[in-house]
Amino acid sequence: MKTEIKKVVCSVCGTESAHTVITEIQSGDIQEMDLRPTGEHRNTMEYWVMECPECKYCNGTLETPLDTDRRYLKSREYTTLGGLKTDNVLVSRFVRKALVCLRNRDYAESVKSYLYGAWVADDTENTETASECRNEAISIMENSTFLDSDDMMLLRADLLRRSGQFDKVISEYSEKYFDNPFILLASQYEVKLSRDSDSSAHSMSDIPGVKFTT
Repeated sequence: MKTEIKKVVCSVCGTESAHTVITEIQSGDIQEMDLRPTGEHRNTMEYWVMECPECKYCNGTLETPLDTDRRYLKSREYTTLGGLKTDNVLVSRFVRKALVCLRNRDYAESVKSYLYGAWVADDTENTETASECRNEAISIMENSTFLDSDDMMLLRADLLRRSGQFDKVISEYSEKYFDNPFILLASQYEVKLSRDSDSSAHSMSDIPGVKFTT
């Protein structure tokens, strides 16, 4: 992996600040059911989100405009992370990015940002925060018609199971059919895990009938 320090001007307040950005990396395979990558890419999450030191705007890059009044960054929702409680700085940044993306109507990126926050919480064994992040992602998915593709539906099943909503996975996915054979097998596996009350992380290679090469 190679990184460099880049000076970025915040699109909200105009403050220039230095941030570490990835310039070269060997991406790992996505073999976990919640889409988390393997390899060195897995350990670069601190570089996936920037925070302005002045106005606290968070996004993948501070050059991305905020599609709402900048006063939103002073709102109770933004400053309190929408009610999500965490003292982890990186989780907080991902949650703020998720809130910004939601305001910008970038629903898919908002879901991803909450998912990334859950991954960070997983790494610090903070199951409550991880579950909160996943529940926020689920809420966005359930309230957006833009996120009803088969792969998003499969991700939703994993989010539900990882947050302990086993009954919902069983009731909604037991009889659900997908044209894609892999997604069908994966969804059936999510149901099996839910019947076992298993909320732990699983690899796609664990799915019966699926083989992955390394």
